[in-house]
Amino acid sequence: MKSEELIPTSWFYRKDDEKIKLNWFLYEYACSFFEHLENDNTKRIKDWKAKHTDKQIAEFCAYYAKRMSESYLNHLETGSNTVRIYENYFTDYCHANTMRENQALAKVGGIAWNDLMECCNVCPVNCIGGLEEYCEFFDESENSECLS
Repeated sequence: MKSEELIPTSWFYRKDDEKIKLNWFLYEYACSFFEHLENDNTKRIKDWKAKHTDKQIAEFCAYYAKRMSESYLNHLETGSNTVRIYENYFTDYCHANTMRENQALAKVGGIAWNDLMECCNVCPVNCIGGLEEYCEFFDESENSECLS
């Protein structure tokens, strides 16, 4: 997948003790978000992508996945049906975005989240069940995929 070529797993840890399932989950989300953006052909997303290189989009997806970690943790801990997304998650990184672009990105991000959760719900590694546990995927390959 193109996302795995552009989003290195090393963006999600600095030291070995940060090679945990939560950070792998965030890596997987960044890849999922990138792939969904890549495949989205709606006018607003196409126009947004036209203003950015693939590398810039990959960097944004990694940033966004990490920025959303508090929202994800809250969602997983409370069992809520919704994940809170704040507009400043977009505007702090993409200063030139319009409100409509941010809304379109949030929509794609939500679809990517739902698709990842479907994968995670059947994955035997269970990253979302042991977020602080060491994740061997970081060691297996610089760019591995979810095993499900």
